[in-house]
Amino acid sequence: MNKTSATNGPVDIHAHFIPRDYLKTLEAEGIATVDGYPLPSWDRDIAIRLMERRGLLAQVISVSAPGVDVIPTAKLNSVVRAANEEAAEIAGWRPDRFGAFAMLPLPDIDATLREIEYAFDTLKLDGVGLYTNVQGRYLGDPKFKPVFEELNRRNATIFIHPVAPPGFENLDTGLPAPTIEYPFDTTRTVMTLVGSGTMDACKDLKIILPHGGGTLPFLALRTSLHLARFSEHLSGKTAEDVLAQYRSFYFDLTAVSHPYAIDALLTLAPPDRILYGSDHPFMPESVADTGFTFLNDKSIPSGERLSDLVVANGNRLFPRFSAK
Repeated sequence: MNKTSATNGPVDIHAHFIPRDYLKTLEAEGIATVDGYPLPSWDRDIAIRLMERRGLLAQVISVSAPGVDVIPTAKLNSVVRAANEEAAEIAGWRPDRFGAFAMLPLPDIDATLREIEYAFDTLKLDGVGLYTNVQGRYLGDPKFKPVFEELNRRNATIFIHPVAPPGFENLDTGLPAPTIEYPFDTTRTVMTLVGSGTMDACKDLKIILPHGGGTLPFLALRTSLHLARFSEHLSGKTAEDVLAQYRSFYFDLTAVSHPYAIDALLTLAPPDRILYGSDHPFMPESVADTGFTFLNDKSIPSGERLSDLVVANGNRLFPRFSAK
């Protein structure tokens, strides 16, 4: 594996931790997997050693799937608050190495607005984490409009992570949801964000899509044509207008740092919208190492290396790490 020095390494924007109260809640609910995928353990010292080995500048941690839907309603606000305070504690322990995206207690809109205020103004977290759907509602749902308006007012950075789609339990593929449903659910929520007019109304948001945008690069032309044709909120918009909104997202390279996917992503995403992500501790280290080597070796048509792009882009989005 090619190793980049920490001072010149990328910010890992797709890295997870497993908060104590959240883990206890999963155990109490009898949940031992992430939509069928084994639930790993997490240790901050191991995360530091991994950063050192790969030459990463820092990690911005978040809570992965299964997300907020598995938390009982009566415990939702307290579990989310505890997760955010634990994230702030980790970031305060090593501010040079850790940042964090806040968890939000959706679908409770009033509680979510209060948590946004607390996460930014008191805990000083780096952004918020959202899930592709909450109780079957995708992020472009009108119910979530006040949340996006407040985040837009704050020029917030948002990291979206997929969860299983509604009805996944009725499918019979024999495989966990991350296999194909996570990439498709990312695409679904992007289509609702664009098709609802949310992206047009909230131009100051910085939204990061995981896993290279899921299936969005492959389906970009097809979905842009259909959104322009069928969405009642995009009157007068063309497919090119929709594609321009797709290109306004940021895309992390988790699970797409390989020849089968990268060219589709680079065709859609502008060079300044590419970020590094490891998906630690869910991604097997050997797979993540292979992806990290790939981005060090891969160049884009202009001749720039992917590794140089993700360093520069991460530094712009999270300048506090490179400014230390």
